[in-house]
Amino acid sequence: MLKRFLNKDKSRSDQQRLVPSLQLTPRPLTVAELKQLIPLRNFSNEELEAFALSQTTETYGPGSILFERGESEDHVFYLLSGTVIIKSEEGQEYEITAGSAKSRFPLSSGKTHNVTAISKTDIEVIRTSSRVMHRNVQDIHSGDDLILNPENWNIPETLANSQLFQAFSQHFSNEELKLPTLPDVAVRLRKAVQKEDIGVAEAAKIVQLDATIATKLLHIANSPLYMAVNPAKNCLEAVSRLGLKATCSLVLTLCMKDLFKSEQQQLREKFKNVWKESLHIAALSYVLAKDNQWRDPEEALLAGLINDIGKTAFLAFVDNFPQSHYEMGEVDAALPVIRGPVGYYILKKWDFAEELAKIPLFAESWLHDSGDDLSLSDIIMLSKLHRAIELKQISELPPINTIPACRKLRDGELSPEYSLKVLHQAKAQINEALSFLR
Repeated sequence: MLKRFLNKDKSRSDQQRLVPSLQLTPRPLTVAELKQLIPLRNFSNEELEAFALSQTTETYGPGSILFERGESEDHVFYLLSGTVIIKSEEGQEYEITAGSAKSRFPLSSGKTHNVTAISKTDIEVIRTSSRVMHRNVQDIHSGDDLILNPENWNIPETLANSQLFQAFSQHFSNEELKLPTLPDVAVRLRKAVQKEDIGVAEAAKIVQLDATIATKLLHIANSPLYMAVNPAKNCLEAVSRLGLKATCSLVLTLCMKDLFKSEQQQLREKFKNVWKESLHIAALSYVLAKDNQWRDPEEALLAGLINDIGKTAFLAFVDNFPQSHYEMGEVDAALPVIRGPVGYYILKKWDFAEELAKIPLFAESWLHDSGDDLSLSDIIMLSKLHRAIELKQISELPPINTIPACRKLRDGELSPEYSLKVLHQAKAQINEALSFLR
């Protein structure tokens, strides 16, 4: 099966603009090389071994044009050695060098190239069918049995002999994992709002069942953010001012904060970081949704808030696991592995709608293309991208031109100016949220 995905012949037009290399010669591939490439590494060892035995690399000299902006092709390139220059229509350019984090991803993806790629040095590449970009998506849509089976997760070698990860996987597979639970007020309010059969008065009655949450909600409603002349005096006035969907999101936010607790200092810090990151992503998601006139910014905020909920279940498991049986490095290595499937599992248990429940699966699936229009998963992915830009962690992500979600923004692509605007608009909301939710 893998061969029909990967085995592509060069066209005549390619041969006319590709310069032969005088320094490199084609050679056989190795499975170890293929397992470094995203998403090729998700194929089985048997598939990768079969492909490695039947294919060789392609080698080209400096000045070779791999593809040009505006071209539509049914294949993508991975860079194995050398350096390639990526040029945009605006004249901006950057380099990708083999061995870097960005070289693990294809040089471009999507139906149409939005940049031009020219070799700066002698290069070595492999060419694969663009259908491999959908492999992760096929897995995600293939059913819970595949998604929730730890044997199908992309587990790094550092966790191969981890007692902590093995114990967690066993508990998860046997459905013995203690999952985070939401207070009744949050569950009842969310279900009522989701069914659209509730008014402001009924919502206020539900919120009043929890005096602590009702008090905090009243405090938020009287924030200068809402610029009301007269302060809200009771829960009914607070819900009326905030709106039903905003009230639902805020109640869930207030309840979720209580999920992030631990007696161990290191784990407590990790809980705190996950919580703060969730608030950042939620605020960025709201700003992006509103700026791009997406159908429901409040839903985007909620999706950002729950995108890493899977991490809380794992950290809670670690909190009750003997400290002498693991090192903190194992915790850090496991979090990216479990965040998607465990988050999906929790949200399904909480009866979230399918689109929201699958957000943890898609949130960091950078090459996922949900279609022509901006989707909820695109917004969360773009929020994570902007957060990485803010933290200067962009070097670990694929080239922006390869991320399909970027092409669905209102102006057609991501620019530094747009990113600065989004980050600036989100900053005030994040600071306000943190002040209320300390």
